[in-house]
Amino acid sequence: MVASLAALPSDAYVPILKGKAAELGAIRSAPKNRLVPLLEFIDPKRVPALLSKAWGTEDDAVWVQFLNFEGASDSDFGTQVTAVFDQMRGKVCAVPVVTTTEEPATLAAIAGVIAKDQRGAVLRIDVEDLIDDDVDTGDDIASTLHQLAIPPSQVALVVDGGTLTGSSTIQATVAERALRAITLNDWLSVVLSFSAFPGQLGDVAAKSSVTVIPRTDAASFTAVRNNTDYPLIYGDYAVGTPGYGAAPFAPIPNIRYAAGRDWHVHRAKERKSPSPQYIALAQDIVSATYYGGPSFSPGDQQINDVAKRFAGPGNATTHLRAATSRHLHLVLSRLASLGAP
Repeated sequence: MVASLAALPSDAYVPILKGKAAELGAIRSAPKNRLVPLLEFIDPKRVPALLSKAWGTEDDAVWVQFLNFEGASDSDFGTQVTAVFDQMRGKVCAVPVVTTTEEPATLAAIAGVIAKDQRGAVLRIDVEDLIDDDVDTGDDIASTLHQLAIPPSQVALVVDGGTLTGSSTIQATVAERALRAITLNDWLSVVLSFSAFPGQLGDVAAKSSVTVIPRTDAASFTAVRNNTDYPLIYGDYAVGTPGYGAAPFAPIPNIRYAAGRDWHVHRAKERKSPSPQYIALAQDIVSATYYGGPSFSPGDQQINDVAKRFAGPGNATTHLRAATSRHLHLVLSRLASLGAP
């Protein structure tokens, strides 16, 4: 169990996920004892029902962040945030995620949630802000916590390097500089996250191919952690990305499969006739040396069932759910057995 207001264990895992069907389906079947999802939602009104189904426990914390993508007024958005947490109370152990750029009414709403629930909070800071000499991030953090009326000791800090590019060595160097700008011992826990999956799969994976993509997010984190005595917690974007760009059409069928330090991306030939292509992709994976077997995760089970035609071929959403499920289980397993993601 990962309770609120408790420091995360060293082998905990914080995936940053979009609050959509595939990701929510993946966490629903994932073990909760060391998993603490940070879920981004762009439609607050749907959150209570979605989270009650996908997480549905008061014992294990889930971190919830609302993004005002619809451009609602600050007062309206703040009202929505309050209403959502009111509806989740007693059903889900939801901890609010805040940034230093929240509008006043939204920040006041989150302060009200913190005071009522007494579960602490999560503060999410971009690595770029911590290394920007033109931004007084320390003052912004202090001001935000003052308005929330909460000490750092009750706040989990997420240092987010999701938009960093370059090799794992470069990303680790930048992240280490950012961490030096923070007094790490002040916080309840400190999560360091990176993103490594490509934004446009077609840019790196050819049609009718199997492409190996290094998990540089895991490599970057390990490099940073090896250079600090503080027990940093691993975070990533799983098989997703920080962006929210929507494709205007269904993608060419693909299955993303995490294995060890790499992803193996099986990509089909074309968009038309996706069903037989998904079956063929699944068959290729279950025959590969890196396939973990159907019992490893619900995602592995789904791929096996598609390959053996025990289930339908699925679609982009169900295969993203399977890929995310596989990834979550793999990271948790590696952290538990190897001490590294």
